[in-house]
Amino acid sequence: MSRSPLPWLLASAAVSAAALAEPAAAEAGTFRFHVDHVLGTSLDLAVIAPDEATALMAFTAARREIDRLEPILSAWRPDSELSRLNRAGSVCASADLRAVLDQCEAWRAATNGAFDCRLGEPLARLRGGDSAAAAWPATRQPIAFGTDGVIARGEGQALTVDGLAKGYVIDRALEAARRSGPHVQGLLVDIGGDLRCWGRAPSAEGWRVGVAACGEADNLVPARQLRLADRALAVSGRGQRDLSVDGRRLAETLDPATRRPVTAVRSAAVTAPTATCADALATAFMVMAPRQALALADRTPGVDALIVADDGTEHRSSGWSQLEQPRLVRASFAASASAAAPAVAAKGLSLDIGYTVPRLDAEPYHAPYVVMWITDANRQLVRTLLVLGAKPKWAPENYVWWRRYGRLAPQVLDTVGRPTRLPGRYTVHWDGKDEAGRPAAAGKYILHIESAREKGGHTYQTIDLDFGARGAKSLPAKDEMGPVDLRFGPA
Repeated sequence: MSRSPLPWLLASAAVSAAALAEPAAAEAGTFRFHVDHVLGTSLDLAVIAPDEATALMAFTAARREIDRLEPILSAWRPDSELSRLNRAGSVCASADLRAVLDQCEAWRAATNGAFDCRLGEPLARLRGGDSAAAAWPATRQPIAFGTDGVIARGEGQALTVDGLAKGYVIDRALEAARRSGPHVQGLLVDIGGDLRCWGRAPSAEGWRVGVAACGEADNLVPARQLRLADRALAVSGRGQRDLSVDGRRLAETLDPATRRPVTAVRSAAVTAPTATCADALATAFMVMAPRQALALADRTPGVDALIVADDGTEHRSSGWSQLEQPRLVRASFAASASAAAPAVAAKGLSLDIGYTVPRLDAEPYHAPYVVMWITDANRQLVRTLLVLGAKPKWAPENYVWWRRYGRLAPQVLDTVGRPTRLPGRYTVHWDGKDEAGRPAAAGKYILHIESAREKGGHTYQTIDLDFGARGAKSLPAKDEMGPVDLRFGPA
């Protein structure tokens, strides 16, 4: 079977990016669904439909398709079909596993080896903290696709399809949602920031999606806004998912030529006709030299890319700038902060917060709802920085913040609300401005951190900050909240 023509790859509809809320047209509504713990991350799905029942049918169809594909393609589940292939060396493969591996081989040829699904063993060793993972011998044997449906990996190989499997799942989920009923008018399927949209959008200009900068703080508006129509977006890059090996932070993307973590590229964002294509190219472009990557993007129909080198230099394909829109400004609820706004300062303030969502031994486990906010020394609200659990029914779980501030300005959920986070390390930034966008004066402030978990406990902590000079402080782990590290002072 031929696996090289790019048009075949693009036609097969077998990513801090998420849709931002917009008003829907009167004759149809925009219905949004969020689910945590989907493929190790979260699922966000938006449906343009005439009624909630139609939207719910589309969501159910998409979720059912995702649940069907996970036990086939997951590299993390020991009972998955892919894991059985890695253990046994060969399996009588399902149509989905065969399609994914076939596309892996096709993209390997199209990218001259920059995309390669045969790196499962060195990647697993690196994830386990083995700094000698690159010494694992390279294998050149191709994957064998038998006419009887049997697939065999090469001797000594371990296959991982992480580089495009999520895109494949997104494509299949979107198609399942489209087939759920004739009255579905538009869809956006987003799994962990990679997404694909189709059909009618909430506005005439198309679906508005954000592309977060690599390592961008959890509470910031994404660095770029794109308008997409019937396209997919995938983003690969350095940041919070980097691996910690021998005290060093290393990228999780390996260069197939060296089997070492990539270092020259910081991030790659790709738009394409399908999520499978966007996912594969975002992975490959982390490995390729930017010049080569952009040449491939420009000659591939429907593909555009933004590549950020390790030194911060940005490289854009010929059509990328046409997708970008002016960055949105965070909305404010000035009325709730007018009485507490500090005096205008000549110099700005800056606060960087590194916080950890702890991994707790609980069954069932629910990711915590977290709120962070800044007050002056008299505990008058200056700025709400972060709300994890961006639905009104969750807000009162953090009852200290909710009773004092949140219920007085519920629109804050639309401006700083975010889905809950799985266990891991995250960042939040304060630019020294109050809710009205005015610079705060140097002086003493209080950072408040509150965390609550469904069927779990509740933690509330404060830490005093004096912005008169630069400083650093930390809070130890406590109950529902992991350790917190702070760096603050004049901007």
